[in-house]
Amino acid sequence: MTVLIRLSLLLFFLLLANTASASRTYFFDLPAQPLAATLNSLASTSSTKLIYADEVVRNLQAAPLKGSFTLVQALDQVLNKNKLSYELVDNRMIVINQKKTDPQHLPEITVTSPMGSNSPYNTSYTHPNATTATKTDASVFNTPVTVQTVSKAIMNDQQAINLGSVLQNVSGVSQGFNFGVNANETFQIRGFENDSIFRDGILTPNNNAISLANAQRIEVLKGPAGMLFGRTQPGGLVNVVTKRPQRESYYSLQQQFGSFGTYRTLLDVTGALNKDGTLLYRVNYEHLDSNSFRNFVYDKRDFIAPSLTWHITQNTQLDLDFMYQNRKSTTDSGIPYDLQRSGAIPGKISRSFRGNEPTDFNNSEFYEGDATLTHRINENWKLRGRFSIINSNITTAQTSSNGNTNLIGDLDRGFLRTADHFESKFGTVDLTGHFATGPLKHALLLGTDYYHSTNANRFSPFRSGADGVPTINVFNPVYGFTGFLSDPLGAVNKTRNEWVGVYLQDQISLWDKWQLLLGSRFDHAGFGVSDNPSKQVNEFSPRVALLYRPLSWLGIYANYAHTFNAVNRGTTVSGVLPDPEKSREYEAGLKGEWMDGKLFANLAFFDLTKTNVQTPLPAPFVNKVAITGEQRSRGIELDLRGQLTDYWNIIATYAYIHTEVLKDSAPLDTVIGSSGAGNTGHRFANVPRNSGSVWATYDFSGVGVRGFSAGTGVFVASKRAGNIDNSFYMPGYARVDMMLKYQRKIGPSTVTAQFNIQNLLDKEYIASSNGFASFIHQTLPGAPRTFLGSVMVQF
Repeated sequence: MTVLIRLSLLLFFLLLANTASASRTYFFDLPAQPLAATLNSLASTSSTKLIYADEVVRNLQAAPLKGSFTLVQALDQVLNKNKLSYELVDNRMIVINQKKTDPQHLPEITVTSPMGSNSPYNTSYTHPNATTATKTDASVFNTPVTVQTVSKAIMNDQQAINLGSVLQNVSGVSQGFNFGVNANETFQIRGFENDSIFRDGILTPNNNAISLANAQRIEVLKGPAGMLFGRTQPGGLVNVVTKRPQRESYYSLQQQFGSFGTYRTLLDVTGALNKDGTLLYRVNYEHLDSNSFRNFVYDKRDFIAPSLTWHITQNTQLDLDFMYQNRKSTTDSGIPYDLQRSGAIPGKISRSFRGNEPTDFNNSEFYEGDATLTHRINENWKLRGRFSIINSNITTAQTSSNGNTNLIGDLDRGFLRTADHFESKFGTVDLTGHFATGPLKHALLLGTDYYHSTNANRFSPFRSGADGVPTINVFNPVYGFTGFLSDPLGAVNKTRNEWVGVYLQDQISLWDKWQLLLGSRFDHAGFGVSDNPSKQVNEFSPRVALLYRPLSWLGIYANYAHTFNAVNRGTTVSGVLPDPEKSREYEAGLKGEWMDGKLFANLAFFDLTKTNVQTPLPAPFVNKVAITGEQRSRGIELDLRGQLTDYWNIIATYAYIHTEVLKDSAPLDTVIGSSGAGNTGHRFANVPRNSGSVWATYDFSGVGVRGFSAGTGVFVASKRAGNIDNSFYMPGYARVDMMLKYQRKIGPSTVTAQFNIQNLLDKEYIASSNGFASFIHQTLPGAPRTFLGSVMVQF
């Protein structure tokens, strides 16, 4: 690591000495769209400040712009037909005006950041383009698959601290069991558990909490994504798109504080390191110190993410990124809600009860280094290569409370210590090109990627009540057991996962009304455990999709995907390496876009089937899995987001998901030696049949009260199965949140004071369940009424 830091510093100073030509050209591929959107794209690409009056560009359309242009040439192209003029000030500022306008009656101007849609001042709830669905910066409206984006403005308005708070704004996503304070980033998308998170397209292990300090937006691609990303689960993919260095200087300091001793400090700085703006930097920092309504639960985190962008030439760019996170927290086994509900425990268990010991811990360190080189061959072709290294170390000690109890509430417990060292290397090369064959316009992607990871796991012998682990009473817990903290860790159990993939994709446009997406991927993948031979597979993952736009605001689409999900991890109890998971999906839907792209909706109907399904087993079956057969998820999803007026933002979601186990060739209870009739016909754990949300904010500047805004939201879920056995259900719930905000300009700074309340009505509910089987008794209560304040200074 010291060598890496020294090399990075050497490169940093070499880059400082570099200068670039002042007369630069840029490649643009912009569709016909509102003029304001095109101007923002020009400003963002050229890192130039954009100043215009809203009245000047309102209701104006820009023609398509494709090719390499200087900034002046691009402005001439998009402004000429709209009879607008511009003034370029010091090569860094554009002022847009109406021609022949009386200078004494110029409208009041508003300043839009040169960062365009990536601006920290951007309050839009929509983002017109997404990179996750096609690995290109494609229009969401014109892409024949379902992809949802959650913008930074939404995260700010809701004061989201963790990924779960963000994904509550996306239909069909439910919270999985994460052992408290996001020890694992586990979600279920379209019913299926998503066990991996991507950051800028790079696979990131889900056993580390994801910091949002450097998140610009979250993109959620629904359905199987293996055609582009290889080993992914079929329900969908979560991709955190990070903030990029900007030429325009920006500084932000935010302090959050709230219930349960929560303090969170955020720092964001960016700008140019040389006069020509060819070398840009950004640094994001987070410090989090928080307790919980749960007994002895805490979360302490420090995260820093420096980035450098070097415009080597007008056609070549190098990006260097580094992330470091140090986290100290603890695992949480939850409460045995099913035992309370069945009457096995008389009385109600407090939602603050936690059966783990105060001395339990879950500590981790995470490092990631990325290098991305992008070269524009000509105005139509671009080559991009990326390499990433990830290292993480996690140590845990947990007195898990997942067993049965007696009639007075004495809960059985066990004890286990673990240590994991994870390493991964990821490399990808993508060639993208634009060309035409007759009336057909092609956007071609040819790529290859390589992934290799190892996880070295050591654990102590599992201790149970027979070994002296005492019970704990759910009504009157007595803590202080530390008997096995000094247990030695055993031999290293190493697992490895690797693949080489090659993929080809063609996005074909005909008359701007038809969009055909064709793609396929070939994977050579392997997975192994310790010294056992690895399981090798060769698989193809095709995808075909079609979209038709009968009206300018309406798109009708359908797609089909057949995906190789993964070489199943681990082994069965009998020591067999199982066959890989596969899935297929049929999807059809409608897309709508109104108000010059400010309001967007997506309605999807899907049928998704997964085969060779694996289920991890709890201790003492560490690194073992059960293959439970075939599962299916069918449903309807609706997402609406954007602006209803210039002052009113809204998000609305709804999902109906019917999940079912179709085949259960190896019932989970049978695998571990208990009796069980199998789970065929059962629902998936943690997946509500009906769920939805509405979140809306209003800026009172519309009624003359400048600076004030307010928001409120309702998040609803129907009852959910608590486990794959369906032996109990968690009741449905409705949670109400609210927000108040005041923003004021003070000199060169913008100061924002904000106050949020989560679970305003203090609703008691169960958020998620472990979900393994009827012998596991772990559920996590939802948080009670929670207050969160914030003061942020931007300049």
